[in-house]
Amino acid sequence: MGYSVLAAAAAARAGGDGEAVLARAERAREELKMWFAIDTLEYLRRGGRIGAAQAYVGSALKIKPILTVESQITPIERVRTSRRAFERMVEYMRERHEHGADAWVVQHIQAPDEAAELVARGREVYGTEPAFVSEVGPVIGTHVGPGLLGCGGLPQRYLDG
Repeated sequence: MGYSVLAAAAAARAGGDGEAVLARAERAREELKMWFAIDTLEYLRRGGRIGAAQAYVGSALKIKPILTVESQITPIERVRTSRRAFERMVEYMRERHEHGADAWVVQHIQAPDEAAELVARGREVYGTEPAFVSEVGPVIGTHVGPGLLGCGGLPQRYLDG
């Protein structure tokens, strides 16, 4: 939502009418790609999204699901260990940058140190500061739990006025 609001504000600053502002926000949402690595399966189990056995096995194997949020939450892959999930986020930043996403963000849930490390790596990839770094709120946090680490990006042109 933050990127859509920034895109809408940029269109308004540029003198766009209501339709232009809405269109820019919608195009930004379509272009935005976000990935999230979940640190624990416990909250997915509690919410009924996975079974107890799956959560137990996944936890024992240190499985970290990586999800994307576009029109819905979709699994991308599963990696083992938090370190591998982190490195996969950095790889994803490189991929997005290569495909023209030059504005980027980092999000987390109760993981400020990991988020700061991801921001540092993102600076290396993009050569710029993130548009924002934010902590995901409790509505989403209830479903995925602490330790979530995410990144995403879209072309800067959507944020320019």
